[in-house]
Amino acid sequence: MRFGSGSYDVRQSEGMHPGTLNRHRTITCTVFFLDGTERQFQFDRQARGQDLLDRVFGHLELVEREYFGLQFVCVLDTRDTQQKRWLEPQKSVRKQMFCPPYSLFFRVKFFVSDPVKLVEEYTRYHYFLQIRKDLLEGKLRCAEGSLALLGSYSVQSELGDYNPDEMPSGYLDNFPIAPGQSQDLVRKVAELHQVHKGQTPAEAEFNFLDHAKRLEMYGVELYEAQDVKGLLISVGVNAFGLLVFHHEKKIQEFAWSAIMKISFKRKQFFVTVRLPDANGLEDDNCITFNIHSAPACKQLWKACIEHHTFFRLIAPPAPPQKGLFNLGSRFRYSGRTEFQTIEEMRQRARVERTFRRSTSRNGGLNSRATISGGHSSASSSQYTPTHTVDSPDLSLRLFSHSWARKLLPLGGGRSASLVSDASSRHQPKEGDGFPTTRPTTSKHWALFISTSIFGRFQKLGNRCVPLEKSLHAQL
Repeated sequence: MRFGSGSYDVRQSEGMHPGTLNRHRTITCTVFFLDGTERQFQFDRQARGQDLLDRVFGHLELVEREYFGLQFVCVLDTRDTQQKRWLEPQKSVRKQMFCPPYSLFFRVKFFVSDPVKLVEEYTRYHYFLQIRKDLLEGKLRCAEGSLALLGSYSVQSELGDYNPDEMPSGYLDNFPIAPGQSQDLVRKVAELHQVHKGQTPAEAEFNFLDHAKRLEMYGVELYEAQDVKGLLISVGVNAFGLLVFHHEKKIQEFAWSAIMKISFKRKQFFVTVRLPDANGLEDDNCITFNIHSAPACKQLWKACIEHHTFFRLIAPPAPPQKGLFNLGSRFRYSGRTEFQTIEEMRQRARVERTFRRSTSRNGGLNSRATISGGHSSASSSQYTPTHTVDSPDLSLRLFSHSWARKLLPLGGGRSASLVSDASSRHQPKEGDGFPTTRPTTSKHWALFISTSIFGRFQKLGNRCVPLEKSLHAQL
């Protein structure tokens, strides 16, 4: 007989059903992709952000990974302080997001200054999806003329060549172009669509990116702020520096070469810039912006550090050492820079994956299926074969006019056309701009790159881009 006592073995009960125990040791993250699909990833509850990023990139089979990231909104933030945050690779996912649901959005993090720097067509395709998504959501604003041109390239990529027999009047009425699109805009897009006859999806997407890069708000994520006089403005950062907008018009820009220091304290964001005074002498000035919330201010500060490191440095600096008393954030960008990414892609040889383009005909990016039937022209194909550039001639023509081409595979390495089959690969020939010998050591590579950029200096004169100056100075 038992009187007034009892026991229960918790661990033994859970051990009888391992699934019960594992359920409390793992977390499930839902990632929403740019093509409208979503996928769940299950991890150990102590997993870091890099573990999730690796799984996502492995799922997409992306090689040029450094341009992308995962963004989330913390559910514990209030409506006033709610701010999108980038998942940091070195920190625990659970500690960054605090509590379920663990929902993240895959998107472009670093927008390159020129799409020709993107080696793979598959990477450019994700850039294309990102910018088209920003246009549809109204995040990327532009003039109606630019919007019509971008929309026409999007139509050419998805529907192929204009065919009056298969595309009657009003065939674009349900095609999403912009929020609240007018019939006049749809008519302009239809007219421009006819001009793009013969362009493959890859060519149309490249032209789309080539025009999008000229927009003032291209690749800029804005943060609401006020200046010292109380004027409502928006502050953003991109590959070239810090930008200030007022009513969606750029009113000021601070290049990285002029910025000496960036710092923040609570809601205040400080930028120290070196500008010439009335006498032509350079003087340091501290400009203060009042960001709408403290979390947003810190996110802007982090974005500045990441963009400066990625676009301006050859390699990220070593993280600051931990001290006895840590005053302020010690955040530093720890990933690879643009220079390192291009260097790696130059040395890499890979048979490109086959992929299908998504469709947006029903008002949303909710399908990976291709549009089939009815289109007989090759340019209307949504299917990408086992090479990444549908037109090798286009690829070589585009890369031959860019300094970035000098950092890409040479000789026996990966060519700019990125074709996988030997029958269609463009071999380097003397006289067509390709070097006849390939450096074999890191020192030879550094000398070759610096010599190539210096030669580009002689050609461009005063029109050299800032990134070339930065790379040449550090080499």
